[in-house]
Amino acid sequence: MKFNQLGPVGAEVSGVNLKGLTGSQIKHVKKAFLRYNVLIFRNQDLSPAEFKKVSNIWGAPTIHPVFKGMDGYPEIIEIKNFGEKYHTNAHWHSDVTFEKEPPDTTLLYSLEVPDEGGDTLFSNQHLAYEELDNGIKTSLKGRTAEHSNLGVVLLSGGKAKDAKTVDHPIFRTHPETGKKALYVTEAFVRSINGLSDEESRELLSKLYEQASKLKFIYRHKWSNKDLVVWDNRSVQHFAEHGYGDKIRNMLRITTSGSKPF
Repeated sequence: MKFNQLGPVGAEVSGVNLKGLTGSQIKHVKKAFLRYNVLIFRNQDLSPAEFKKVSNIWGAPTIHPVFKGMDGYPEIIEIKNFGEKYHTNAHWHSDVTFEKEPPDTTLLYSLEVPDEGGDTLFSNQHLAYEELDNGIKTSLKGRTAEHSNLGVVLLSGGKAKDAKTVDHPIFRTHPETGKKALYVTEAFVRSINGLSDEESRELLSKLYEQASKLKFIYRHKWSNKDLVVWDNRSVQHFAEHGYGDKIRNMLRITTSGSKPF
């Protein structure tokens, strides 16, 4: 098993069949995951049952609080995009941050991908925090932001009254490494608590710009049967379109989470 670092975040893992990992190999994978934050496994032939089993390496697979899972596999969401008008994921985000305990890990497995377009971008939020202006770090130390699932609820056909909110720290500490990460996401954050609307908007704009700087990003070009696993506590991602009306079909699992601190 070899790990080839891909840039500011991520590594491609070669010489491994995820269906036949030994205990020792699992330990190596988990250690590398904490180092690289994103792992890419190419040419993995996984049925839904095998995909679910593999996800247990990173935690218990969870059922999404809004979107319905596959028949027989409620923890697996099938993500099908047939054209740009169906594309709803074009924003930087960490997954499900509107929960009190957001999932620690996301696994995305490609079934059918276009030959052009459809890349996923990953941004290292440890680096985003480390290189953030010291004045902003000081002013926001200990502050929280309000996260909401209103957009997701409306997208799934629900009603605004069913939306929920939760507060999370703007700078999150990774529970396994102790490293700080920037933890605000355009998709779900509504405001910074304790600031005026104007101050909140101004600072959030700066934080979003910091979170998505090119120097923190790895761009993944998908092939069929890729499995990409990322640390939701330290990485944001962005799904590009650019493939017209071609099909892009993926399976997604998120694993059990922890309360940000």
